[in-house]
Amino acid sequence: MAVISKFAGRRSRGVVWVCDIASSSKYLHSDDSAEALETFLQRFLFLSIIFVEAAGGTFIKWTGDGFLAFNAAWYLSFYVNVSQLCVRSPAKFKVRHAVTLEHDALVIDLAYSDKYATDVLGRAVVLAFRLSAIKAEFPSIVTNGELLRLTKNAESIRFAKLKLSKEDRLKYFKDETWGTSNIFVSGGKARRHSVGLKTLIRRTKKLIDSIESGNVNSKRKEFVTRVVMEMINGPEWCREVRKALDDFCKDDLLGSLKEIVPTLEEKAGSSTN
Repeated sequence: MAVISKFAGRRSRGVVWVCDIASSSKYLHSDDSAEALETFLQRFLFLSIIFVEAAGGTFIKWTGDGFLAFNAAWYLSFYVNVSQLCVRSPAKFKVRHAVTLEHDALVIDLAYSDKYATDVLGRAVVLAFRLSAIKAEFPSIVTNGELLRLTKNAESIRFAKLKLSKEDRLKYFKDETWGTSNIFVSGGKARRHSVGLKTLIRRTKKLIDSIESGNVNSKRKEFVTRVVMEMINGPEWCREVRKALDDFCKDDLLGSLKEIVPTLEEKAGSSTN
């Protein structure tokens, strides 16, 4: 019988970050992907703890706080999409993120039989878990307008307001309406405006320079550095994931940018003749 030595509740507020593995039930019930999913989930749990704590949050059960949540979610989706955490499987695993702002959560600290547990209860916590079931374009983030107004970290991610049908409300929110009128999903359409070739060349070169020089926001750089250092000191698969990310950025991403510049310059030169 469990002996409860501590059962305490306290109030808290902060950002709730919930992450969900898309189609996990389907993969778990398939002989082709079940074993791979089990390995992926173990690696993903390990990586999630690193990302949440690097973002200044506290890992509880897929929740964390801190306005780095948007950027952290972007990086976690990027890691998964590019490397698949180095799990060999016919299934392509993807993650979905939900980020909400909880104003008055009840945090319960429980100690029993030499074991410790923490749980968080709140309306925005429940909302985040429900939002995590909604599909969105890369980096697969669903959030609300209140949070977007409060943070500037989402400026590099496009969001579009989500219009929910009656069927959507019933499917995702069990017909509850709280918090469902101002939902945004990542992957909104970019503003259409013409950009001259010279401007495009200048922006591309600037992007290449910033990548090669590592010229990024100091807080974001601190976050990335913490993640990389933890992974370097982690299991062997962590170093394999890092290599996959480095190879992609160096060869596929940066390499493609460098290859396109001479073509753009040649086209710009011919258009002026």
